[in-house]
Amino acid sequence: MESFNANERVLICPLGWGLGHATRIVPVIDALLKKGSEVLVGADPHIIRLIGLHFPGIDCFEFRSIDVTLSSKGQQTFALAKIAFNLLSRTADEHKELKRIVADKQITTVISDNRYGLYCKGVKSIIITHQLSPIFPKPFSWLKPLGELYIRRKINRFSECWIPDCTIEPRLTGELSSKAVRISNAKFIGLLSRFSLVEPEPSTGGFDLVGLVSGPEPQRSIFEQEIISLAQRLNLRALIVRGLPQSGDAASTKRKITLVPHLPHKSLAQALTSATYVICRSGYSTIMDLISLKRSAILVPTPGQTEQEYLANRMSQLKLFSSCNQDSIKRISLDDLEQSCNTKVSQNQFSSCHFIAQ
Repeated sequence: MESFNANERVLICPLGWGLGHATRIVPVIDALLKKGSEVLVGADPHIIRLIGLHFPGIDCFEFRSIDVTLSSKGQQTFALAKIAFNLLSRTADEHKELKRIVADKQITTVISDNRYGLYCKGVKSIIITHQLSPIFPKPFSWLKPLGELYIRRKINRFSECWIPDCTIEPRLTGELSSKAVRISNAKFIGLLSRFSLVEPEPSTGGFDLVGLVSGPEPQRSIFEQEIISLAQRLNLRALIVRGLPQSGDAASTKRKITLVPHLPHKSLAQALTSATYVICRSGYSTIMDLISLKRSAILVPTPGQTEQEYLANRMSQLKLFSSCNQDSIKRISLDDLEQSCNTKVSQNQFSSCHFIAQ
């Protein structure tokens, strides 16, 4: 961040798939604002709502990425193929749109999170991504070399590629970022977490279980219902954060279960650190958030989403978190939850490697 100053007019554009790409740019925006740079955010409506909660008054405007819908079944091969096709089409369109936005708004730097079309000749263009080597579903695994080639060519059009991961091994992303050595403008910048800006106060009397729900429909709703059923079956006092910032802040409580569309980052950090158990998706941004808070959890990958399945398995192998498949939630016992608390988040480079401290 040393190269940024008060004269910068920076446009930040995260991918709209879930909330993770938006939450991890929170420390980036915070660092830029502290440098005195002017920050604008171009994003999907639900992302604009989330960013506005963190930074009231920041200049946001609608600049959509892609609409994502998954299958209600575990097999996502055809759904992901359709998403990939739409992503390729949208990448070309958003590149054209960006040229107009840069000229109209006098942008000096563009920072994109996983939006490969957002580079522009004449201005500094930065892409944030940890997915340099995508994991394809088994029927399409033969496409992996082509996927890597496509990503490498796209990244080479940017001035810089920031990889949110530790600068030394072992790295969280494993094979997802292993091809970084082949990309001359790529560098590891440390972990990105919105919670690196927060110091939760020690407290007792938290919820028995906190569930973090996120991602595209209908799998978001299916996961939410599975957590509700788990809490009811084990008679746990539970808080479920539904991952719907666009739905307002109103909470509803029925029996021992409280559902809230979204929580501000300070309130969410407090809820997570004071909870007895946590269950959530294995999205990379969520993993970085948990590590920032030194918080144990059970990770549940979105069925058929190969990156999340890989990360859940890798976190288990690194002995950072427990994991289970979504179909297995109905078989989780109190003993399983207790065992998840015995999985300790590393206290060394994983818990101290935050972008904001670089």
